Amino acid sequence: MARFGNDQTNIGSLDVRKVGTSSRVEAFFVPTEPPPEKSTAQQRLAGGVKLIELDTEAGVLKIHPIYTIPTHIRYLRPKYEQVHTITVETSSLRQYLGAPDVEAILETLSPGFVKDFAYGLGLLKDCNRLIRLIEENTACDEIIFTDGNSSTVDGTTFRLGVERFSAIWTEITRINSRGNRASSRVKDVFVNNNLASTLGLPATEYSLGRHPDSRVIAMAADGVDKLSNIERDALVKVIASESAVIAESTPQKFQQLKRDIELVNLDRLIDVYSDSLNRDETEPYWQRFFDDNAFALQQVFGAPMVSVQSEARVGGRGLAGNGDKIADYLFKNSLTNNVALVEIKRPTTQIIDNREFRGGVFGPSTELNRAVTQVLDQAYSLTKNLTGLKESSRQWDLESYAISCFVVAGRTPSSSEPQRQKSFELYRANSRNVTIVTYDEILEHLQLLRNFFAPTTPSTKEI
Repeated sequence: MARFGNDQTNIGSLDVRKVGTSSRVEAFFVPTEPPPEKSTAQQRLAGGVKLIELDTEAGVLKIHPIYTIPTHIRYLRPKYEQVHTITVETSSLRQYLGAPDVEAILETLSPGFVKDFAYGLGLLKDCNRLIRLIEENTACDEIIFTDGNSSTVDGTTFRLGVERFSAIWTEITRINSRGNRASSRVKDVFVNNNLASTLGLPATEYSLGRHPDSRVIAMAADGVDKLSNIERDALVKVIASESAVIAESTPQKFQQLKRDIELVNLDRLIDVYSDSLNRDETEPYWQRFFDDNAFALQQVFGAPMVSVQSEARVGGRGLAGNGDKIADYLFKNSLTNNVALVEIKRPTTQIIDNREFRGGVFGPSTELNRAVTQVLDQAYSLTKNLTGLKESSRQWDLESYAISCFVVAGRTPSSSEPQRQKSFELYRANSRNVTIVTYDEILEHLQLLRNFFAPTTPSTKEI
């Protein structure tokens, strides 16, 4: 069987069960070590973690990929966000279904599949980009592999011909090989040129190669100043593992290239963020946006913070199993591990009342007050429950010395309304335990950062 990284041979076993007198067989994953008491993994295990369904008569194999690493935060949960079932209905599979040896049948799957149940099944890591593409652009929760070369979307099902899939996997492996060969050429030339004078050898020029991937890495090492956006993207993927070597051989050009790439990525983030602000997007949209662009959300902090969990459960569940407190984001300080909570609302959220309370004084809106109270309640719940949550999630590097609370909502009052601006600043400056940040302030942070990184034109001195 295929093995990937750490040996997970003894991580669990398959419990294969025949379904009544039918031709169906189900296989459940059983961990060698039971999950922690009262953890989500234990709850899932109590209901049975079904990994495989096999119908020997129909010739259909259904796989439900899961995480099988006990230390993973999503242990025993589905491996993919949306696609929870991978079905194989190919003619090549049917000839092996006479004797339902589940593990032997897994070994007959096409290259590109994870064939060892101990690794949770599904597709190999390099094929996860296929899963992501389907999830981001369709409502499909199942991929069915069939004979042929076709690909179609049928409601919530994505049908993909195994020949098409094999061709995709073959090209992915070729791209990996081309990248490795290009990296080897760069390393060979670097070592040669570094020691050429000592050994009495001539310096060697970088070979660009014929394929675009090869050309990009060679051009970067040779100090080419200007690269297209496509080349920058390709460069990030191809030379990530060789960046230290290239930085040592041509440090000034590498730093310039690195800055160009950062500017391109930052420009794209600013463009997408700005466009999204101009549309009336829902709160779930912004949740997904910040999931994919955590860097934008990190602009609200004044300390080094890293994301721990989106939609984090921070306690509050009652005896009846309801009442969970769910924070939009749980962050932690990367140096002290002190946690922070972020509650997001929509950019269209009203933050200041329309009605004037006194002469030139406007109170905070009901929506803003509710958001502030909500995040404070979440912090209170997290303080009481953090020990249990660390135990159940097996994540120990979290501390609640002084939980920081943030609310991201609405837009800053316009400069044409100075009294409303004043009222907003007075309110949030005196909101001792909650920092309030508007969506347009995050955009301004990103734009100021972009201006800081932008190349400057040196001034000329008059002679």
